[in-house]
Amino acid sequence: MTKTLLMGYYGMQNSGDDALLCATAMGAKQYLGARDFIINAPRELSVPAVGHFNALLAEPQRVPGSNRFRQYGAAYRSNRVIFGGGSVFHSRRDLDLNRDLLSLVGGTGHLALGVGIGPFDSVAAERSCAKLLQRLSFVGVRDAASKEIADAIAPTAHVEQTFDLAPSLLQHPHFHLPSRRRHGIGVCLCPKERLQGDPGTEQVRLKQIARALDMAHFYSGEPVYFQNFNGHPQWGDAAVHREVAAMMDSRVPVRFVDYDPNPFNVLQQMAGYRVVLSMRLHGSIFAYMTETPVLSLNYHPKCEGWCEQAGVPSHLRFDCATLQADSLTDELCEGLDEGFELARLPVAQAVNASIKNWSSDYVVTHTNHFRGYSAV
Repeated sequence: MTKTLLMGYYGMQNSGDDALLCATAMGAKQYLGARDFIINAPRELSVPAVGHFNALLAEPQRVPGSNRFRQYGAAYRSNRVIFGGGSVFHSRRDLDLNRDLLSLVGGTGHLALGVGIGPFDSVAAERSCAKLLQRLSFVGVRDAASKEIADAIAPTAHVEQTFDLAPSLLQHPHFHLPSRRRHGIGVCLCPKERLQGDPGTEQVRLKQIARALDMAHFYSGEPVYFQNFNGHPQWGDAAVHREVAAMMDSRVPVRFVDYDPNPFNVLQQMAGYRVVLSMRLHGSIFAYMTETPVLSLNYHPKCEGWCEQAGVPSHLRFDCATLQADSLTDELCEGLDEGFELARLPVAQAVNASIKNWSSDYVVTHTNHFRGYSAV
């Protein structure tokens, strides 16, 4: 039986990567006829609408380097490799591994879909990426910056600008969002400085966010929901969310929403908020997909790139390095009172662009499916 190896940052308890895995596996089934998958992940996974999969990798490794041999074995048993979504092409170590896997699988038909390219950690990584792009049959990049990089380092590779894979989930025939009254302010923060950076800078930002949330609640009466997009016990979102909550006025009703590995459940949750305040890239993307207004707290070029691509109004974009409570409060209170301006790119167009990763033959039309958007 033909096996397809799905490569990405999967099984890391991250809602964005969960969505990318689900979209990759669903797309491979629908458009390529794939049925048997091996997933590059350190834990057992249940992928909605696809199936249950054993862990490929060990965490922790008993023997250093043993996971690489597991990946080599998976490649040897596979007929195709798909790199599905995410910022997966930037590190020399990972790029060299990916090239090794393609060599072990052999043949053609290998794909990279909805991926981000760069920034590279070294000149050697850039060179390795150029060789990898040349080896792939098709590369769909999710943003203009990635397309520019690909064209510069591998001008003869088959690379097209497509879109993030996540919006393609909206074409799932059994996924519907029941209409309901929106309630609350969703918050999706990222512990960026706890992974790399200046903790003092984080403290300043968190205090500004806490103050803005206080003022937004006292103005509108809306409770605050801290939505964990990363459930890792050490590096996940729970700690930073609880720290912000502790900075807030004790009279503000606060709730914590645990990480959920099912992206469809997370979409349901995001669809219930009146507005979302998000550092997480896929927090912003999920809000957009469910037509929930989003204030994007940008800490990385990929966040600003998404805002440009989706047409998020400039006054709803905030630089995390210079975030001020007053400007954040003004936008929250005005939007909660008078309504928020949505992104200019229609969701249907985003679904079309996402599906372009697989085929240009599928078109989304305006129907009564998923708030008016369905693939036919």
